[in-house]
Amino acid sequence: MTATGRGRVGAARSLSGSGLASTPYPTHPSIRERAMPTDFTSGGRAPERRSHGTRKVLNESARPDFTLTFHPARWQEVDGELVPLLGRMSHQPGVNNVDHFGDTTRAEVNLVKKGWTLIPPEACPATMTPDGIAGYVRVFDGKNGPIHVTAWERPRALGSRVVWDRDEDGYRAWLRHLMTAGYIPAPDSAVVDILREALVSKRERKAGAADVNPYARHAVGKIDEDLDRLDAAWAKVGAEPDPAPTAPARKRAKA
Repeated sequence: MTATGRGRVGAARSLSGSGLASTPYPTHPSIRERAMPTDFTSGGRAPERRSHGTRKVLNESARPDFTLTFHPARWQEVDGELVPLLGRMSHQPGVNNVDHFGDTTRAEVNLVKKGWTLIPPEACPATMTPDGIAGYVRVFDGKNGPIHVTAWERPRALGSRVVWDRDEDGYRAWLRHLMTAGYIPAPDSAVVDILREALVSKRERKAGAADVNPYARHAVGKIDEDLDRLDAAWAKVGAEPDPAPTAPARKRAKA
């Protein structure tokens, strides 16, 4: 036997004598436990589910809080009645002079300097709202944050879309309340003159083609109806309107 063979035999005897060669599995308890098969006969456990609650969220972007505003030059005729065309001062931080903390003081001062009037929430009593709650702002939960709307707007889900129903009659009744309660003054005659001039200018543009264009002729007739309603609306305010100017008739070319 060569020296190399004798060395291998001696190494084998040395391992056998130490007991390591005869041990079939590792002797450490934790290693031995991991080597054993796992028993799944007891079954699994029920999944733990988090409750998301019952609050409905509208599939629409957030809308910031706002304050309704009035300007004496902004009026409109609706069904023979002059009603104010209100604006909205957004409370969005960092927008239109609202600071990054949501303070609207500077925005309010700037609007007042430009002739606007801020409509306070207490100008809307509970008797004027559909839900019987005072104030003209309502809040709904949206997918990206709160949605602020007026008290006369209600959302309706249509699949993944949101349709807003508006109580126009109720809102117009509140506008009348603003005038009778003194929050908004009656319209100035100059406002009616401006509205009438806009209609007359539009009529003149359409009348030029009324002889040959039936659509233009129909538009002229509708504008005449708008002028009549505007005069009737102004009469309800308590003043007589000035005679409405008419567009000159187009002369026909001689054959």
